[in-house]
Amino acid sequence: MTKIRFEPYVGERYNNSGYGIRLLVVGESHYDDDSSAGSDFTSYVVEQNAFEAGTSFFTKLTKLLKGSDAALTDEDRVEAWKHVAFYNYVQEIVGDAARISPTKEMWRAAREPFEEVVNRLRPDVILVLGVNLWNQMYNLPPESQVEWASVTHPSGGIKYQPSFAEIAKVINEAGGTYP
Repeated sequence: MTKIRFEPYVGERYNNSGYGIRLLVVGESHYDDDSSAGSDFTSYVVEQNAFEAGTSFFTKLTKLLKGSDAALTDEDRVEAWKHVAFYNYVQEIVGDAARISPTKEMWRAAREPFEEVVNRLRPDVILVLGVNLWNQMYNLPPESQVEWASVTHPSGGIKYQPSFAEIAKVINEAGGTYP
């Protein structure tokens, strides 16, 4: 069995989401100054940053999940995250600040844990955040029938309307509905 170091965050309505499908959002990696972060680190990061204003990445990602670039309330944020799972592909702390790239070995080591997460969560749609991550993952479709979408990384100058259209297209192809 593969070692998943950072378990995915799984919203309480992931298996019965408002989208009508299971949506797994995949980010690239974690950054922290403590390399001893535990298996619940992804959930900790989501709960500390996504549920209230203050972090640009999570604000933009939450707007993607809601299908609207309108201002968010804390209630909007919490509700949006109930319906998805979130997983960071690279299973090591990459560095202590953003913009540090994973090593080739980190990318290689990430494949098996990701496949295990996909087999466990059985998403209908996998939303990949960013071109760099997409380029590492594009040849990794799981054996099951999963729809894939990729959008510009929320920290990389995301354009909402094209991203909303891409997400809606893929969720609709999987038999769900996007707000």
